[in-house]
Amino acid sequence: MFSTVFKCKIIFTLICIALCNEPTKEDLKCFNDYETEMKCSLSSDHLQNCSGYELNITHPVLDMFKKNNTCIFERNPYSDNCECNITVEGFVATEIFNTTLLEGSNVLLYKTFMTSDFIKPKSPVLSVQKIENGNFNVTWKDQYEKSGLVPRHFFESLRINLTYGIKGGHKNISKTVPNTVRSFEIVAKNLQPNITYILTATMSTDYNDHSIPSDQSATVEFTTSSCPTECSLFCVFPSFDEEETNW
Repeated sequence: MFSTVFKCKIIFTLICIALCNEPTKEDLKCFNDYETEMKCSLSSDHLQNCSGYELNITHPVLDMFKKNNTCIFERNPYSDNCECNITVEGFVATEIFNTTLLEGSNVLLYKTFMTSDFIKPKSPVLSVQKIENGNFNVTWKDQYEKSGLVPRHFFESLRINLTYGIKGGHKNISKTVPNTVRSFEIVAKNLQPNITYILTATMSTDYNDHSIPSDQSATVEFTTSSCPTECSLFCVFPSFDEEETNW
Protein backbone atom coordinates (compact mmCIF):
# COMPACT_ATOMS: atom_id res chain seq x y z
CA MET A 1 0.00 0.00 0.00
CA PHE A 2 2.76 2.39 1.02
CA SER A 3 4.69 1.59 -2.15
CA THR A 4 1.65 2.36 -4.34
CA VAL A 5 1.07 5.75 -2.66
CA PHE A 6 4.76 6.60 -2.99
CA LYS A 7 4.72 5.74 -6.70
CA CYS A 8 1.61 7.91 -7.21
CA LYS A 9 3.37 10.87 -5.56
CA ILE A 10 6.37 10.43 -7.84
CA ILE A 11 4.16 10.28 -10.92
CA PHE A 12 2.22 13.37 -9.79
CA THR A 13 5.47 15.24 -9.17
CA LEU A 14 6.79 14.39 -12.63
CA ILE A 15 3.52 15.49 -14.25
CA CYS A 16 3.58 18.74 -12.29
CA ILE A 17 7.17 19.44 -13.33
CA ALA A 18 6.12 18.99 -16.94
CA LEU A 19 2.84 20.90 -16.78
CA CYS A 20 2.66 23.07 -13.66
CA ASN A 21 5.67 25.11 -14.73
CA GLU A 22 4.15 26.05 -18.07
CA PRO A 23 3.18 29.73 -18.52
CA THR A 24 -0.51 30.64 -18.35
CA LYS A 25 -2.52 33.32 -20.15
CA GLU A 26 -2.05 35.57 -17.12
CA ASP A 27 1.73 35.28 -17.56
CA LEU A 28 1.58 36.58 -21.14
CA LYS A 29 1.10 40.34 -21.44
CA CYS A 30 1.29 42.45 -24.58
CA PHE A 31 1.22 46.21 -25.19
CA ASN A 32 1.33 48.44 -28.25
CA ASP A 33 2.27 52.12 -28.52
CA TYR A 34 -0.33 52.73 -31.28
CA GLU A 35 2.41 53.78 -33.66
CA THR A 36 4.77 50.99 -34.76
CA GLU A 37 5.70 48.76 -31.82
CA MET A 38 4.04 45.77 -30.17
CA LYS A 39 5.88 44.37 -27.16
CA CYS A 40 5.08 41.17 -25.27
CA SER A 41 6.44 39.82 -21.98
CA LEU A 42 6.33 36.43 -20.35
CA SER A 43 6.68 36.41 -16.58
CA SER A 44 6.49 33.36 -14.36
CA ASP A 45 8.24 32.24 -11.19
CA HIS A 46 8.72 28.86 -12.84
CA LEU A 47 10.56 30.04 -15.96
CA GLN A 48 14.19 28.96 -15.81
CA ASN A 49 15.20 30.71 -19.05
CA CYS A 50 13.70 32.35 -22.13
CA SER A 51 15.28 30.18 -24.80
CA GLY A 52 12.87 28.03 -26.73
CA TYR A 53 9.84 30.27 -26.22
CA GLU A 54 8.37 32.14 -29.17
CA LEU A 55 5.14 33.91 -30.00
CA ASN A 56 3.42 33.57 -33.37
CA ILE A 57 1.27 36.61 -34.15
CA THR A 58 -1.38 36.81 -36.85
CA HIS A 59 -2.88 40.14 -37.85
CA PRO A 60 -4.31 41.55 -41.13
CA VAL A 61 -1.57 44.16 -41.61
CA LEU A 62 1.25 41.74 -40.87
CA ASP A 63 -0.18 39.17 -43.25
CA MET A 64 -0.77 41.76 -45.99
CA PHE A 65 2.84 42.97 -45.90
CA LYS A 66 4.12 39.39 -45.40
CA LYS A 67 6.05 40.50 -42.33
CA ASN A 68 7.83 38.01 -40.11
CA ASN A 69 5.29 37.66 -37.33
CA THR A 70 7.28 35.36 -35.05
CA CYS A 71 8.43 37.02 -31.84
CA ILE A 72 11.45 35.36 -30.15
CA PHE A 73 11.67 35.88 -26.39
CA GLU A 74 14.87 37.09 -24.76
CA ARG A 75 15.69 37.88 -21.15
CA ASN A 76 15.22 41.50 -20.10
CA PRO A 77 18.54 42.54 -18.49
CA TYR A 78 16.69 44.73 -15.96
CA SER A 79 14.07 42.19 -14.85
CA ASP A 80 13.34 38.47 -14.78
CA ASN A 81 10.83 38.75 -17.62
CA CYS A 82 11.20 37.23 -21.06
CA GLU A 83 10.39 39.88 -23.69
CA CYS A 84 10.03 40.23 -27.44
CA ASN A 85 8.74 42.88 -29.83
CA ILE A 86 7.62 43.27 -33.43
CA THR A 87 7.11 46.23 -35.75
CA VAL A 88 3.62 46.95 -37.06
CA GLU A 89 2.91 49.35 -39.92
CA GLY A 90 0.26 51.30 -38.04
CA PHE A 91 -2.53 50.23 -35.72
CA VAL A 92 -6.33 50.34 -35.98
CA ALA A 93 -8.23 50.46 -32.69
CA THR A 94 -10.69 47.67 -33.52
CA GLU A 95 -8.28 45.20 -35.12
CA ILE A 96 -7.49 41.87 -33.49
CA PHE A 97 -4.12 40.25 -32.82
CA ASN A 98 -4.15 36.47 -32.40
CA THR A 99 -1.14 35.06 -30.56
CA THR A 100 0.12 31.51 -30.10
CA LEU A 101 2.78 30.79 -27.47
CA LEU A 102 5.09 27.91 -28.30
CA GLU A 103 7.95 26.13 -26.61
CA GLY A 104 9.75 24.56 -29.52
CA SER A 105 6.96 22.97 -31.54
CA ASN A 106 4.73 22.51 -28.49
CA VAL A 107 1.73 24.88 -28.37
CA LEU A 108 1.30 26.18 -24.81
CA LEU A 109 -1.59 28.63 -25.16
CA TYR A 110 -3.58 30.95 -27.40
CA LYS A 111 -4.46 34.53 -26.52
CA THR A 112 -6.33 37.25 -28.41
CA PHE A 113 -5.85 41.02 -28.08
CA MET A 114 -7.93 43.89 -29.45
CA THR A 115 -5.68 46.83 -30.32
CA SER A 116 -7.47 49.46 -28.22
CA ASP A 117 -7.49 47.24 -25.13
CA PHE A 118 -3.71 46.95 -24.86
CA ILE A 119 -2.47 50.43 -25.88
CA LYS A 120 0.32 51.62 -23.62
CA PRO A 121 1.37 55.13 -24.74
CA LYS A 122 4.98 56.20 -25.02
CA SER A 123 6.60 57.87 -22.02
CA PRO A 124 6.52 61.68 -22.14
CA VAL A 125 9.70 63.75 -22.04
CA LEU A 126 9.43 66.57 -19.49
CA SER A 127 10.94 70.03 -19.27
CA VAL A 128 10.44 72.65 -16.55
CA GLN A 129 11.43 76.31 -16.62
CA LYS A 130 11.02 79.15 -14.15
CA ILE A 131 9.12 82.06 -15.69
CA GLU A 132 8.98 85.81 -14.99
CA ASN A 133 6.20 85.65 -12.42
CA GLY A 134 8.21 83.15 -10.36
CA ASN A 135 6.04 80.17 -11.28
CA PHE A 136 7.32 77.02 -13.00
CA ASN A 137 6.15 76.20 -16.52
CA VAL A 138 6.06 72.47 -17.29
CA THR A 139 6.11 71.37 -20.94
CA TRP A 140 6.38 67.91 -22.47
CA LYS A 141 6.81 65.94 -25.68
CA ASP A 142 4.60 62.91 -26.26
CA GLN A 143 7.21 61.40 -28.65
CA TYR A 144 4.73 60.69 -31.45
CA GLU A 145 5.33 61.81 -35.03
CA LYS A 146 2.55 64.23 -35.92
CA SER A 147 2.83 63.50 -39.63
CA GLY A 148 3.13 59.76 -39.17
CA LEU A 149 0.76 56.83 -38.77
CA VAL A 150 -1.09 58.06 -35.68
CA PRO A 151 -4.50 59.74 -36.24
CA ARG A 152 -5.27 63.14 -34.76
CA HIS A 153 -7.99 61.71 -32.56
CA PHE A 154 -5.41 59.62 -30.71
CA PHE A 155 -3.43 62.73 -29.72
CA GLU A 156 -6.65 64.26 -28.44
CA SER A 157 -7.34 61.11 -26.41
CA LEU A 158 -4.06 61.36 -24.50
CA ARG A 159 -3.73 62.94 -21.11
CA ILE A 160 -0.66 63.57 -19.01
CA ASN A 161 -0.56 62.62 -15.35
CA LEU A 162 1.92 64.89 -13.54
CA THR A 163 3.26 64.13 -10.08
CA TYR A 164 5.55 66.43 -8.11
CA GLY A 165 6.78 66.74 -4.55
CA ILE A 166 9.73 67.65 -2.34
CA LYS A 167 12.84 65.63 -3.18
CA GLY A 168 13.20 62.96 -0.53
CA GLY A 169 9.71 63.67 0.79
CA HIS A 170 6.74 61.34 1.06
CA LYS A 171 3.86 63.56 -0.04
CA ASN A 172 3.17 64.25 -3.70
CA ILE A 173 0.74 66.39 -5.64
CA SER A 174 -0.88 64.94 -8.75
CA LYS A 175 -2.43 66.85 -11.63
CA THR A 176 -4.02 65.46 -14.79
CA VAL A 177 -4.33 67.60 -17.92
CA PRO A 178 -5.08 66.96 -21.61
CA ASN A 179 -2.02 66.33 -23.76
CA THR A 180 -3.20 68.97 -26.24
CA VAL A 181 -2.68 71.88 -23.80
CA ARG A 182 1.07 71.21 -24.01
CA SER A 183 1.95 72.98 -20.75
CA PHE A 184 1.07 73.28 -17.07
CA GLU A 185 2.01 76.04 -14.64
CA ILE A 186 3.02 75.18 -11.08
CA VAL A 187 2.26 78.18 -8.85
CA ALA A 188 5.29 79.15 -6.77
CA LYS A 189 3.32 80.51 -3.81
CA ASN A 190 1.99 76.99 -3.21
CA LEU A 191 5.53 75.65 -2.83
CA GLN A 192 8.01 75.87 0.02
CA PRO A 193 10.91 78.32 -0.46
CA ASN A 194 14.48 77.20 -1.12
CA ILE A 195 13.47 73.58 -1.71
CA THR A 196 14.25 71.16 -4.54
CA TYR A 197 11.21 69.45 -6.04
CA ILE A 198 11.06 66.45 -8.35
CA LEU A 199 8.59 66.01 -11.19
CA THR A 200 7.56 62.90 -13.14
CA ALA A 201 4.72 62.01 -15.50
CA THR A 202 2.91 59.23 -17.31
CA MET A 203 0.61 59.26 -20.33
CA SER A 204 -2.67 57.40 -20.85
CA THR A 205 -5.45 57.26 -23.44
CA ASP A 206 -9.22 57.15 -23.31
CA TYR A 207 -9.11 54.48 -26.04
CA ASN A 208 -8.98 52.05 -23.09
CA ASP A 209 -10.44 54.36 -20.40
CA HIS A 210 -6.93 55.34 -19.23
CA SER A 211 -6.48 51.86 -17.77
CA ILE A 212 -2.85 51.40 -18.92
CA PRO A 213 -0.43 54.25 -18.08
CA SER A 214 2.85 54.60 -19.91
CA ASP A 215 6.13 53.89 -18.21
CA GLN A 216 7.13 56.76 -15.95
CA SER A 217 9.10 59.58 -17.53
CA ALA A 218 12.61 60.48 -16.52
CA THR A 219 12.63 62.62 -13.38
CA VAL A 220 13.28 66.36 -13.65
CA GLU A 221 14.14 68.68 -10.77
CA PHE A 222 13.42 72.32 -10.04
CA THR A 223 14.35 74.50 -7.06
CA THR A 224 12.29 77.29 -5.55
CA SER A 225 13.72 80.69 -4.61
CA SER A 226 14.95 81.35 -1.08
CA CYS A 227 12.36 84.10 -0.73
CA PRO A 228 8.67 83.55 -1.47
CA THR A 229 7.21 85.18 -4.56
CA GLU A 230 5.61 87.86 -2.44
CA CYS A 231 9.07 89.28 -1.67
CA SER A 232 9.34 90.58 -5.19
CA LEU A 233 6.09 92.46 -4.75
CA PHE A 234 7.36 94.66 -1.95
CA CYS A 235 8.32 98.14 -3.14
CA VAL A 236 10.11 100.52 -0.78
CA PHE A 237 9.37 104.11 -1.56
CA PRO A 238 11.66 106.90 -0.30
CA SER A 239 10.29 109.09 2.49
CA PHE A 240 10.45 112.85 2.06
CA ASP A 241 10.17 115.05 5.17
CA GLU A 242 8.41 118.30 4.66
CA GLU A 243 10.61 121.31 5.25
CA GLU A 244 9.20 124.45 6.76
CA THR A 245 9.72 127.37 4.46
CA ASN A 246 9.86 130.92 5.76
CA TRP A 247 8.53 133.49 3.40
